[in-house]
Amino acid sequence: MPVKTPEEAASFVRKWMEDRNFFKNDLRKDGALFSYEGISGAGLAFAVQQPKDYLRVVGVTTRLIIDSKQQKALADLDAKERDVFIKGLRSGLLFKGPAYVLGPKEGSPEWVLFIKEISYDELTEGRLMDAVDQINRAVIFASIIITDNLGESEGE
Repeated sequence: MPVKTPEEAASFVRKWMEDRNFFKNDLRKDGALFSYEGISGAGLAFAVQQPKDYLRVVGVTTRLIIDSKQQKALADLDAKERDVFIKGLRSGLLFKGPAYVLGPKEGSPEWVLFIKEISYDELTEGRLMDAVDQINRAVIFASIIITDNLGESEGE
């Protein structure tokens, strides 16, 4: 049965996260009706939230940080090489499922934000798990592309 209100969506999402031992924190912020942080079975931090501006939709999100060593390697590329790298990353992510944004500037990104939206009429345990799986795969793909082209991160 589809949820109809933000309260029902928040309750459904929180229970789903707790049942799978994904739930970590309630991150409620001024811009969100609810926002829960979790850790997937693969160890990826993600959030499920509903911004106040979005009606009848929740988003599953995560952010992949491009660390300072990799940002420097990107900045050291000449303009053409940097453009080839960004286009390759964008074209590869095009087929991975979740939407993404390179930020704060596309030409010299410091992070990649991934988001998979689920409308209330499709909000099920299976759709939530599918969204987390798609985000996991996209992060792994982007991590490989970034590492192959810009080197290991400082944390590795």
